[in-house]
Amino acid sequence: MADVMHFLFDRMPFIPCKVPGGETRIARVVNGQISRHMGGGLEIGENVRYDWTTLYDEILFIHEGSMIMRTDRRAFECRAGDIVWLPEGATVHYDMTGRRCSYFYALYPFDWAERHGMAEP
Repeated sequence: MADVMHFLFDRMPFIPCKVPGGETRIARVVNGQISRHMGGGLEIGENVRYDWTTLYDEILFIHEGSMIMRTDRRAFECRAGDIVWLPEGATVHYDMTGRRCSYFYALYPFDWAERHGMAEP
């Protein structure tokens, strides 16, 4: 049986994450070494904007700061405390120009990149 895990913020392994419009920092703490199904962690973007199409179902919880998120139908200003649902196949424009945004994400399946023959950014 798997054990409960506690991830301390000041010990999270943040690494650079190359995105089409720049770079964010990401701590992928829930991954295939821990879970057979889900992925999750924290991502921090600052003064970056990029487009992304999800290859997984994802939930974001905005922890601090804010960002503008645009789809082909609408735009949202996501602020601390907000939750965003992104179904697989959603194309989103993330805009953190002049802003910093830290958010928790949970996604399924954790091995989305491998399933699509690519490496995680």
